[in-house]
Amino acid sequence: MKETILFLKRSLNYYFIGIVLVFTLLGTYYVNPSFLIKLEYFTLDFRFLYAGERSPSGEVAIAAIDEKSIDGIGRWPWPRSKMAEVVDALTEYKVKVLGFDVVFSSKDESSGIVSLRELKEEMLSSGATEGVMSSLDKKIADADYDERLRSSLKKSRRAVLGYFFHFSREGLEHLTKKELEQYLSNISKSKYSGIKKAAGVSLKSIPLRKAYAVESSIQTISSATKRAGFFNFIPEIDGGVRKVPLIIQYQDRVEIPGEQDYLFIPLSIATLKKYLRAPLLFWVEEDGIDKVAFAGRETIEIPTDKLGAMWVNYLGPRKTFPHYSIIDILERKVPPNLLKGKIVLMGPTATAIEDLRVTPFDKNFPGVEVHATIIDNILQREFLNEPEWVNKYNIANIVFTVLLLTALIPLLSAFSAWLFTFFIFLLQIYVNLSLFAQENLLLNLIYPLVATVSTYLFLTIYKVFTEEKQKRYIQSAFGQYLSPQVIKNLVDDPDKLQLGGERKVLTAFFSDVEGFSTISEKLSPDELVELLNIYLTEMTNILLKHNGTVDKYEGDAIIAFFGAPVPFENHAYLSCLVAVEMQERLHEMRLEWLKEGKPELKMRIGLNTGPMVVGNMGSQTRMDYTMMGDSVNLAARLEGVNKQYHTYSMISEYTYKEVEGEFECRELDLIRVMGKSEPVRIYELIAVKGNINDQRKAVVEKFAEGLDYYKKQQWDDAIAMFQAALEIYQYDGPSQTFYDRCVAFKDSPPPEGWDGVYEMKSK
Repeated sequence: MKETILFLKRSLNYYFIGIVLVFTLLGTYYVNPSFLIKLEYFTLDFRFLYAGERSPSGEVAIAAIDEKSIDGIGRWPWPRSKMAEVVDALTEYKVKVLGFDVVFSSKDESSGIVSLRELKEEMLSSGATEGVMSSLDKKIADADYDERLRSSLKKSRRAVLGYFFHFSREGLEHLTKKELEQYLSNISKSKYSGIKKAAGVSLKSIPLRKAYAVESSIQTISSATKRAGFFNFIPEIDGGVRKVPLIIQYQDRVEIPGEQDYLFIPLSIATLKKYLRAPLLFWVEEDGIDKVAFAGRETIEIPTDKLGAMWVNYLGPRKTFPHYSIIDILERKVPPNLLKGKIVLMGPTATAIEDLRVTPFDKNFPGVEVHATIIDNILQREFLNEPEWVNKYNIANIVFTVLLLTALIPLLSAFSAWLFTFFIFLLQIYVNLSLFAQENLLLNLIYPLVATVSTYLFLTIYKVFTEEKQKRYIQSAFGQYLSPQVIKNLVDDPDKLQLGGERKVLTAFFSDVEGFSTISEKLSPDELVELLNIYLTEMTNILLKHNGTVDKYEGDAIIAFFGAPVPFENHAYLSCLVAVEMQERLHEMRLEWLKEGKPELKMRIGLNTGPMVVGNMGSQTRMDYTMMGDSVNLAARLEGVNKQYHTYSMISEYTYKEVEGEFECRELDLIRVMGKSEPVRIYELIAVKGNINDQRKAVVEKFAEGLDYYKKQQWDDAIAMFQAALEIYQYDGPSQTFYDRCVAFKDSPPPEGWDGVYEMKSK
């Protein structure tokens, strides 16, 4: 009976945790914080990659303003006369629709038309003959490139112009109301054919994307066609383009007669409207936009979210759609059958001018291909679906997952609980990926995964932390290599300790005794052990005093780190303080050993701050609390690099940035250590700020001047400075190292393009 009551009590505790998790996750689901949105988008990109690349319908092609065209025609933007030739060529190719992912927002005066008009005024005032004036009028007409393009567009009857919106007044304060109205007038016909609203619904209650102003093609060109669309994209918080608004509202002009006159359509939809020759409508329900549809002979319904945005169902990376260079089109090198009857979108793809977008398949995806993708999605009816029931499904999935794990994890062993949780985790991913790939269904993936992981973690942690042996474990496991104060903090608050490895920014410490092998050969085993124990005890006491964690001893070497398991922000500062105090204490010990006739020990130290994995590593029967990672390896390398510069305390640029202004340091070099491709700047750690004698200060100043000349490859000046430093103190290792290096470079200069990086050939 007692055991049953205890079991029920424990079960109630677990279910209490589960219920708290359910409400917490549901609350977070409705708030939807930005970092979880970013994670969801990351998984969405992965779903696209899982589903794989697909072929387009073949009805859309790109007329590319590419490098080849720019090399052949000239730098962009081209004269409007040349654009007119492009329009004429595509008209001759009998393309069905020509969409422009460019805007002609200012007059083209490259022909010198302004000068010709001024000349005409002068000729009129000087009484020129009618024949001269007629000839001049013809020249002016020929130089009117804007009119030339307007004429080609009007004759083509295939064009859909592009424009873009500004969403704030910033930078547009100079525009008058009259000017804004003129720009609006230029796009006045690029609107929805109509709106279907549920009874009593007001558009004012729907937070549509509102534009402040529009930048359209100039009136001359805009008047050539009534078809146009905006080409704005609204990137998500991670910079990716996943949704495209199918409706943008001009300012707050709704709920007035002809309200659709202020609700505009994107370039892709405008192009399709011309291609399908169908009216364009959208439906509004009480909770927002229901759908957008082409209401022609065959209705095509486009699913949108409540704000009228469509998910883009990407097919693949750039050039999934066929690209044809503009210069090849002008020179009639493209076979006619490849363009005839097609939707052709003209836009930039050249590196210097292209409108690059981040998409699941490609981080440098031309904006013109996004428009092409939208068009193809609609033509193939391949939409990403987020039905109304999806929200209920997501909520039910979260609740079911938490409650299922809450019921089973307490009954399972640690390994079985982990295995079952891992199975649920993989099952969530598999179901989600399969429904996306096969049905184009958009189900939330991050929240079920978070529910799975968080439930497992909370319940497992609860099981561990409710047992008193946790404190005994901490004291026995960490007492050997943590300071008493750190141990006390862990016992008082075990939450500060995460078993297993975790990624943290820490400072790694490596030290080694110079020439220890030679010293050990001169001593008996007993003398060597005694000397080493004295040395390690003194150095370790300093390390523990400043909350350092001893990783391990390897003979005479000390390996440690700062900032874990109990985190503290000033770990870089404390590590440098430890290094300085160790060197000072070792100097005192050398003086004592000298009197006693014992060998003098000198210690080299390497420090580096950066991300590393720290935690209990090893097997189930034996483990060590240790660190690993590239940042750890760099600290180890720096300890050895001291040999090259005859220094004893060296820090990386990453540690230096954390302690700059707190310690006396001097920049040594930019090096590439073995095993790493990226160079790192290194510094000698000298003393606490202000605690440096005049001689050392003078040496450091001369060395800095010499290093500056060295970087500029002014070898004679550098040699002079390093020699001056050695005259002040003949044993300055870095000055001697660079003096020798500059002499060598003077005789055999480094190759052209030398970046100053010194390659370390050994560890």
